[in-house]
Amino acid sequence: MLKIVETVERYIIRALTILMLLAIAFGTIELGRVLILEIVEPPAFVLDISKLFESFGLVLVILIGVELLKVLKMFLTEDKIKPEMVVEVAVIALCNKIITLDTKHTTGDVLLGLAALLIGLSFGYFVLRFRTLNKEIYQKLPVAEKSNNES
Repeated sequence: MLKIVETVERYIIRALTILMLLAIAFGTIELGRVLILEIVEPPAFVLDISKLFESFGLVLVILIGVELLKVLKMFLTEDKIKPEMVVEVAVIALCNKIITLDTKHTTGDVLLGLAALLIGLSFGYFVLRFRTLNKEIYQKLPVAEKSNNES
């Protein structure tokens, strides 16, 4: 039974990877189309600020897709997911929300909540990266030094 679940899981991850690749490719094409149309539209080479923010948002959405693709690829190749990569995707998604947020129509509570989320995710990322780096350094130590450090 467990073998069937693992097989189905692999096929689902492969399908998600293909769909993510398509979404990233079409999103990139759409970004290029929007920017080119905005640049050639009279007055030429002048971008409207709202279109510029829309483009930034699309760039960040594509970046989130690329990072999610990395997570899926890691799961396919190594059968594990690094928690810091998931937190990294969450930070990018939150930053996308913050960048594209209309502050004129947003209450202070929402801004404080977003700030708290960003601080929490940043702290979590720092802890996860620090733990990973320490583990890598500890594994490179010679066996004699490891036994001395444990005493």
